Amino acid sequence: MEKNEEQLVARIKAGDETAFARLMEENQKMVFNVALRYTRNYDDASDVSQEAFIKAYRSIDSFKGESKLSTWLYRITVNVCLDFARKNRLHMQSIQDMAAENEDGEPFELPIPDTTYDPGALAEKKELRETILSAVDSLPAASREIVVMRDINGMSYNEIAEALHIELGTVRSRLARARIRLRNKLVKMI
Repeated sequence: MEKNEEQLVARIKAGDETAFARLMEENQKMVFNVALRYTRNYDDASDVSQEAFIKAYRSIDSFKGESKLSTWLYRITVNVCLDFARKNRLHMQSIQDMAAENEDGEPFELPIPDTTYDPGALAEKKELRETILSAVDSLPAASREIVVMRDINGMSYNEIAEALHIELGTVRSRLARARIRLRNKLVKMI
């Protein structure tokens, strides 16, 4: 852990709210992106992000400095996301299910709200994004997690190793195998 980070942690542990605000500012984007990736909903991601920061604030005394503070916060965020998913599994519906019928029970399609862009290009991008997300979601949990950490959240190999408590070589080999699985799934889907 870097000296500045040690000082920041010490200030937070001492109850310095300004120091914690700095931690939030520096990590807000990462925490929100992780939450959004797991929830796929802006409002839920905002709620999950707030919950992650609350948990971090309450458990700052458990931070031992064995990893970077951002890695520790990432792990908290993932755990909050997993808790959120477990709690809401029965209550979640896909947008297709919600939009399948109108009040009279007749099927309809949602209109594209923004017409300033080419609808065909938007549809292609959406379809590609959904295909990729579907392929990522179909990976085994360990493979999915490492792909999300590296390729979606941009974490370094060292940060992933710290977050997952595994060796750097293991990160590289798992990521390589996960990418091969992902490529094979995408080839079949496209």
